[in-house]
Amino acid sequence: MCGPLEDILRNVGDIMQNSIPPKPIFVLENPDLIRPNWTAGEHRDPSKMWLDKNENTDQILSDCTAKVLREIDQSNIYAYPESGPLYRKLADHLGVSPKNIYIAAGSDGIIRSLYEIYIDRGDVVVYPSPTFAMYSVYSRIYGGKSIELEYQASSSGPILTVDQIAEALRSHQPKLFCLPNPDSPTGTVFDPEELKKIISIGAELQIPVLIDEAYFPFYNETAANWIDTFANLVVARSTGKAWGMAGFRIGFAIANVNTIRHLHKVRPMYEANTIAVAVFEKMLDHKDEMLAAVERLNAGKEYFLDEMRKLGFRTLTGHGNFLHVAFGEHAIEIHEALSDLVYYRQNFSQPCLEGFSRFSATSEDNFRILVDKIRTIAPTSKQVLNKG
Repeated sequence: MCGPLEDILRNVGDIMQNSIPPKPIFVLENPDLIRPNWTAGEHRDPSKMWLDKNENTDQILSDCTAKVLREIDQSNIYAYPESGPLYRKLADHLGVSPKNIYIAAGSDGIIRSLYEIYIDRGDVVVYPSPTFAMYSVYSRIYGGKSIELEYQASSSGPILTVDQIAEALRSHQPKLFCLPNPDSPTGTVFDPEELKKIISIGAELQIPVLIDEAYFPFYNETAANWIDTFANLVVARSTGKAWGMAGFRIGFAIANVNTIRHLHKVRPMYEANTIAVAVFEKMLDHKDEMLAAVERLNAGKEYFLDEMRKLGFRTLTGHGNFLHVAFGEHAIEIHEALSDLVYYRQNFSQPCLEGFSRFSATSEDNFRILVDKIRTIAPTSKQVLNKG
């Protein structure tokens, strides 16, 4: 082949060999914006307990959800989602108007939408630390400046005060303040009066305040009752914890109608996938089963904490569906002994949780298996007794 066409193809080949991808927007050039390797994950061993990601693995609730999934019409496989019926049913469940609700792909989707409507390049975002990793990630994606309020270690566990938050809000004047309540991984909460004070300061300064209630009702206090009082308040909820539906990736926000209107302006074509919408709509008829699962997991959590205290280990109760134990001088032996039984968070790099391991809540029967194994290693531990 010769002539102009050959020359064109040769030039195209040279360009392809030396091409570089288009340059992304400035924030994605930030070397601090690093995400986990998306090709590196592995399936967890189904023979072990999965207590590492704060999932709700209650078997009775899971059986209920599986039954609902089997019963939904197969048209949900090929049809695009219609979320209107879920909005109306969820509104009845919450005691609000459908115009107070925004459905998204998990509470993570709500957080991202809030960054989209409030954060521009250079805007300040304030949130505690350690906390949900995506607050930091979205700050970088949207070009925001993060101010992290560090939890401090204490004899009763991680501490962050209302006064520290108030000072940060007044001094930094952020465009968004994010506060999980309970927080993760700390398990800490602010009681209703403290929370109201924080939201009030935000209202005074015209700062949007996100109260992330992903663990509701493991912790049964809520700020959702104040959405008509505070126009700056957004409450985020997840179905991944109490409802045991993390795999469906569906959550919702509750807020003032004007805030919800703005959130819907940045809504994707569909808030969540058809299967998730259909299953959650049906699962709202099974609120009692969800509450029973929460009660079972909280009972299992208290059993395990009590047994760890009897062994002299320091514990942190926390208010989510998880707990912390410091195994001290027995840590290496216990981690080795539990390695074939359970996935859990063995340690933390953050100073406020140094020395602690975290377990997601499970049934008392499951925890009894772990207790029996731990007793073989530390039957008469003389460590510092729990103060958490």
